[in-house]
Amino acid sequence: MTKVQSHMEKASDKALTGIAGFDDITGGGLPRGRTTLLVGGAGAGKTVMALQFLVHGARHCKEPGIFVAFEECAERILTNANSFGWDIEALMPKKLFIMNAQPSAGLVQSGDFDLGGMLAALELQTRAMRAQRIVLDALDVVMALLPDLDARRREIYRLHEWLLAHQMTGLITLKADALESKDINPQALGFMQFMVDCNVILNHGVVHGISERTLRVQKYRGSSFDEDESPFVIGNRGLEVRPDCGKRLRHEPDADGVAGPGAG
Repeated sequence: MTKVQSHMEKASDKALTGIAGFDDITGGGLPRGRTTLLVGGAGAGKTVMALQFLVHGARHCKEPGIFVAFEECAERILTNANSFGWDIEALMPKKLFIMNAQPSAGLVQSGDFDLGGMLAALELQTRAMRAQRIVLDALDVVMALLPDLDARRREIYRLHEWLLAHQMTGLITLKADALESKDINPQALGFMQFMVDCNVILNHGVVHGISERTLRVQKYRGSSFDEDESPFVIGNRGLEVRPDCGKRLRHEPDADGVAGPGAG
């Protein structure tokens, strides 16, 4: 087998995001048919990256997608997306669907809340549009509403099993502070970093009065990846990663198919 053939086979196992630079540092995008965890602070760009991944799949890869919104309503998401010129409305609802999944206060207070109803609705929607990509945005919002650690772990496992069964390319976003929150208990969400196949961290800070954003792929099972931080910007077309290729360190998969340090 030639190197070109080998590269093409590896690329076929990945779902292009259409995000400039990111598909380069991951060797082709997110793991196809598996789940990626995207962690970042408020305003880090999690929702922008997640939507961009879905829009590219729907428009350029013939892969319809579903965006499950646990925090923001569909109208607000569309308003923010329109600023990037993505014209999401032209893709809806056959190629891209936004599901409002904010739990009602009454359901939470009654103690009957779980993800079962949402997954049943997702099942119907997935079949109707033959969806291949899915984003679950701000899962920590839902986890904070569950009463204890056991309930949170149960629902995370339920969700993970559903994603595996449907072989969808999934992207789950979490706020970085949720992994340290005493209200949620970091054990309930922290183990997700070991459960998923890919883990991406977004950072946003201010250095000497200048806004700086960086992205780092912490883990990518079965694939080489660039582990170092890469700067990125959010411009008028969305998120763009700008890796410094001269300083990158490639991490090859080990014998168990787990790549590099921190691969879990």
